[in-house]
Amino acid sequence: MTTHDSDRSNSAQRRLLPIAVLVAAILQVVTPLVTINGPGTSPGEGSGPELLITPVGWAFSIWGVIYTLAIVQAAAALVTGAHGSERRQVAQLVLYLGGAVWIVLAGLDSSLATAAALAVMFAAAVVAVLVVAREQIEPSWMRRLTRAAVGLYAGWVTAAFFLNASTALVDAGAFDAGDLPWQVVVLGLAVATLLVLTIAARGPIAYAVAGVWAMIGIAVTARDNGDDTILATTFVGTVLIVAVTAVISLRRRRAPLPVL
Repeated sequence: MTTHDSDRSNSAQRRLLPIAVLVAAILQVVTPLVTINGPGTSPGEGSGPELLITPVGWAFSIWGVIYTLAIVQAAAALVTGAHGSERRQVAQLVLYLGGAVWIVLAGLDSSLATAAALAVMFAAAVVAVLVVAREQIEPSWMRRLTRAAVGLYAGWVTAAFFLNASTALVDAGAFDAGDLPWQVVVLGLAVATLLVLTIAARGPIAYAVAGVWAMIGIAVTARDNGDDTILATTFVGTVLIVAVTAVISLRRRRAPLPVL
């Protein structure tokens, strides 16, 4: 292949990738309407028994905002040509396709399969939120939109991953859905992961918002069940996420991020 052919191939890839991201963003929205077993669900809701750390039902309404932002961002990137990093776009593509696959797998009633799909989504979300934090996309409104879309999705998927993994463990017989200690440990791990990624990504506000929203949803469930330990854990988690994000945001204004 000549240099000219290689350049032409790379140019075609750069044009097709934003289109693929937009198609995948739309696909994850329409998939619940066409699944064989009827309307599907959202990747955060899990499958199988409800756990003590399951967010209250209305908390999952955040998926409407997440899906809307994903489509708007992908469409805006395609129209404006402000695509940004190919690595981040590939991560978005995997994330959105993973969301569609999750919905299909949910119809099979296999918590192990859905947890595996969430694991792939989580990995893609981590890459996306870390890369977008250092992208200098122009115009500035497009940069803010991209960070909001990626951050909110990644934050909620982080929490969803731990919920789905816990459900799979219960279905596998490793733990009991009504036992408190191990679920407090899982919740602590979720908070720790949210904090680590918040720090690594230099305090993305949208990511923190999704994490706090998950904590609020779990806290409401804990309050309804009278679980003071989980309620206290979510309170501490919320305070830590907000505090760390605020501190990093203040420091970031004084020290601009390096351009990738």
